[in-house]
Amino acid sequence: MARTVSVRQFRAELSSLLDGVARSGEHVVVTRNGRPEATLIGIDEYEALEETAEILSDPDTMAAIEESLADFARGDFITLAEFEAEMDARQPDDQ
Repeated sequence: MARTVSVRQFRAELSSLLDGVARSGEHVVVTRNGRPEATLIGIDEYEALEETAEILSDPDTMAAIEESLADFARGDFITLAEFEAEMDARQPDDQ
């Protein structure tokens, strides 16, 4: 759950708010005149959101994901164990 603070409180408590975001993944919503204006989140979460937005905006990537989900729904997949066995079978015998 996000913590909501006013701009005045944000200015006064910036260092401790940053600590909370960095340590516990807390979100801070900053309000001005009672309305949300900005959100403070950790850098890892921000980078993950940017990567997600990039993926979602790429039509080729989205088409590949949709095709993979359709394959999975049809049961057209192999398990990790099956994949590993197939890769092992392709390795030349070194003995």
